Amino acid sequence: MLKEKKTAETAVEAVQLVTFKVGNEVFGLDIRCITEAVRPLKITPLPHMPAFIEGVVNLRGVIIPIVDLRKRFDIARTVENPKKMRMLITRGAIPGAAGSSRELLGLVVDSVQEVLHVPGKDIEPAPEAVMGESGFITSVGKVGDRLIMLINITRILSTQERSALAEAGHAGY
Repeated sequence: MLKEKKTAETAVEAVQLVTFKVGNEVFGLDIRCITEAVRPLKITPLPHMPAFIEGVVNLRGVIIPIVDLRKRFDIARTVENPKKMRMLITRGAIPGAAGSSRELLGLVVDSVQEVLHVPGKDIEPAPEAVMGESGFITSVGKVGDRLIMLINITRILSTQERSALAEAGHAGY
């Protein structure tokens, strides 16, 4: 019985994170969710979308919806540095689209920081107040004296937001 308990406690294994800034805050995503980081591309707006869905980009022939994380997280704009701004192209944000280009989602961030290896013992569930209704912030990683908010990419868009994208002509979202 003691062995089973120990196994459950060590279930959270080390995670390799890509960290990035949105405003003055540092967030992290599991590196397996990210396909690439690119300089911002020209965004084509989509009508009748939530304010944080900027529109779509064409990345090497693939149309990808773009979410501005400052707007999504309701973080005030800081002085933008276009040389540091990036789009993180992620996969897994759109459940049910695995293996297709439809699973891709771009995230506008202020800068990409670094890749970190965080041991499972240094990752704790996010406090309820941080998680909010959407639950896209699921845990907090402790790296030295820094705290990194870890994002669950599958919760960035709600069911209604995926439906809005589908209505805009992106079937499969």
